[in-house]
Amino acid sequence: MGGARTARTGVLVALLGGVLLLLASAPGVALAAWTGAQATIVDPRGTGVVPLLNVSVTNHATNSSSVVTTVQLSEDGRDWYAVPYTGEPCDWVLGGESGHKTLQVRFGAQDGSVSRVVRTEITVDTAGPVTAAGSVTRASAGRRAFRFEVRDAGSPRVYATIVVRGHGATRRYDLGRVPTGTGRALLRLRLPAGSYSWRVEAVDLAGWEQERQSSGAFTLK
Repeated sequence: MGGARTARTGVLVALLGGVLLLLASAPGVALAAWTGAQATIVDPRGTGVVPLLNVSVTNHATNSSSVVTTVQLSEDGRDWYAVPYTGEPCDWVLGGESGHKTLQVRFGAQDGSVSRVVRTEITVDTAGPVTAAGSVTRASAGRRAFRFEVRDAGSPRVYATIVVRGHGATRRYDLGRVPTGTGRALLRLRLPAGSYSWRVEAVDLAGWEQERQSSGAFTLK
């Protein structure tokens, strides 16, 4: 009996050793060696909107047991394009046209393991805004109400300036960031009586200036 029990114990120990050996060589355990994976599409203006499909991707990965060898990029999660890993930003051309984009990034190591997938997002806006000057009416406290319109397919907000010209001078009134669509600005002009023209200049979140604009006119008495 004692010999049979000893034999069974020996078999169990051998099986346990085999299981541990298989786990040690499994891909899942190899993934545990990845201690870091980061990637971000570079956003120079910090607005979440870039002007071109050509972007730069910062990337960094660490692996405690194997050398990181590749950066792998994909927009659909199926087809991956690999470039040598250097720790420096790499270039990428986003597919399609303007709009919201998601890029997937992962890293490969010398032992054949692959890191977790990192997702980074950005909006691409490849065209400048269009502005139109509307009406100018009296408002309270000696101010004038300027109504205008700004259209931009890729940027929800723009940096806008109202430019007034007349009597040999040009005045600029910075409105800061304003939503696209119809807008209204109350301005105290402090200008002499006379006729003036005005327009709206705009720069969208990608850095594009207005492609087209229309001017308006008003008179101060």
